[in-house]
Amino acid sequence: MKGEEDLHLFIENVKDVAFLIIVLSSFVYRRQLKLTKWKRKLTKGEWLMYILTSIALPIYFIIYYVQLFGT
Repeated sequence: MKGEEDLHLFIENVKDVAFLIIVLSSFVYRRQLKLTKWKRKLTKGEWLMYILTSIALPIYFIIYYVQLFGT
């Protein structure tokens, strides 16, 4: 039982770290697209990623803080 709980906790921690890496990578990628936008016109795919990350990141942080302070 104890080993199973430890494994579950470890997997949850790995999942949280992986999600944090994804969020930070999205933030860095959005910043890179913003810098690229000043240098040249973005392609349709780049525009799509720029818009999606511009919407998703603030929504994630709002939901995170609501969950954090709601519990």
